[in-house]
Amino acid sequence: MKKLGSLLRMTLALVALCIALVLQADLFFNLLPNRAEQARELRKNVAQVLAVQVASLLEIDDQRTLQRTLNDIAARDKSMLSLGIRQVDGTLLLQAGDHLNTWQLVNPNNAQIEQLSVPFYTRGKHWGTFEIAFDNASKATIWRWLTEPIVVLLLFMATAGTLTFGLYIKRALQHLDPSSVIPERVQGAFDAMAEGVVVLDPRGRILLANKAFRKLNNPTESLPLGSTLSTLPWLAPAFSTSAPPPWIRAMSERAANAGHTLEILDAGDDKRRLIVNCAPITDSGGNVRGCLTTFSDVSELHRTNEMLRTTLAELSAAKDEVQLKNEELKRLATRDPMTGCLNRRAFNEEFEVLFQQARDNKQPLSCVMMDIDHFKKVNDTFGHAVGDRVIKEVARKLHDASRANDLVCRYGGEEFCIVVPHIDKDRALAFAERVRLKIEQECAAALRDIQGLNVTVSLGVDMLVDEVPNPPALIDRADQGLYRAKRTGRNRVCLFEPEALASEASSHAATGTPNQASILPPSPNLAPPAEGSQS
Repeated sequence: MKKLGSLLRMTLALVALCIALVLQADLFFNLLPNRAEQARELRKNVAQVLAVQVASLLEIDDQRTLQRTLNDIAARDKSMLSLGIRQVDGTLLLQAGDHLNTWQLVNPNNAQIEQLSVPFYTRGKHWGTFEIAFDNASKATIWRWLTEPIVVLLLFMATAGTLTFGLYIKRALQHLDPSSVIPERVQGAFDAMAEGVVVLDPRGRILLANKAFRKLNNPTESLPLGSTLSTLPWLAPAFSTSAPPPWIRAMSERAANAGHTLEILDAGDDKRRLIVNCAPITDSGGNVRGCLTTFSDVSELHRTNEMLRTTLAELSAAKDEVQLKNEELKRLATRDPMTGCLNRRAFNEEFEVLFQQARDNKQPLSCVMMDIDHFKKVNDTFGHAVGDRVIKEVARKLHDASRANDLVCRYGGEEFCIVVPHIDKDRALAFAERVRLKIEQECAAALRDIQGLNVTVSLGVDMLVDEVPNPPALIDRADQGLYRAKRTGRNRVCLFEPEALASEASSHAATGTPNQASILPPSPNLAPPAEGSQS
């Protein structure tokens, strides 16, 4: 049921107050007449007057005239049911109406309003009584109750008071309405604002609200002035906690309270997001007189930002996925699928960059060429599947021994090339020796399921010097060091030395028997390596 309006409630309260005051005045001062008492006094007077007339007729002993007089009196006054003249001995001398049935007075000294008796005296003696039976004046009826003076007065006050007080309070509220003292141009400026604006009193009650604020809830519903802002049905759920609303805090702290976020549950379980800014209103003496509160609906902006964040997250995930795919493609394009080492094309590109940097910055740069000893015999003896396992294991040990910035390339078949920046000749030789020793000691253990297999490698090393014009030249010099290691027994590291290579070439030409070393132990099932074999 819809609540009564403030105007009607105040009017009814004033009317009830006035009626209560009238009733109290009548209770203490007996201001209103009593109809029953008035009727009793009137009937007494009438009875006494009639008794005087009847006594006069009795003295002249004119019973005929007296009977006619009694009949006339009963006919004229309908409230008189019967009249009778009774002698002192109880004999009914004369009567008008059915006096025998209507007269029931038991105690003549205790006469009631319905039955009155007036005594006759002759020569100082009681001769008899004059009796009158009236109708029941106190009998309750709706009409009799409605015509009671107190009821008439109260009904008049309720009707007239409601109209009078209602008109007066309405005019008073219009006079006290804050919006009535605001110029139309100011009210128009408030209504033209896109954000909701509310002016509150020190208790947080609404004094003024613009159109934008009224539209936040339901533009068809009225917004009664004087209602508490935090108790509005659409705002109350947001302030169910014990913390005071932001406008109350702004007035208590005498400072602006900005950026407070409210989430309002809208129809259809949709949430609206409001930004509340509050600023206290003070007078010239610094006393807080109210608060100016604004409500900005940022629901659409919040939804747009959420969609944007979701889209950005999806784009970031797609970017990461593309990056992973690109890295995978790059790996496939730059790596040898069997060993994971750089392929020739990628190796040449990166080597060119390192080579130019080392030359420009006068930094050391070393190149190591490595070849698996007697790899052809491994394939011929154990099969190509075992040969592939040997290549993979050698590449794994090579990666373990190398640094992150070293270039490790499967140069071709069982041959590998390693570019080691920022180390000099001695450190490069030490690095190559570590690689050789690691492969010799660990590869066979990793391939222990293949009986009789030993794995060794030969390595050639060279450094970047002024006479080396480009990366291929440096690779060729390291490769010549590798050939020297193979010619001098394999499973060793040799540095590129032009003089030593020339001397070994002359000795080899004179004898015609190169020094060879096998990676496999002697076995009657294996033929000796072919003369002049280089792998």
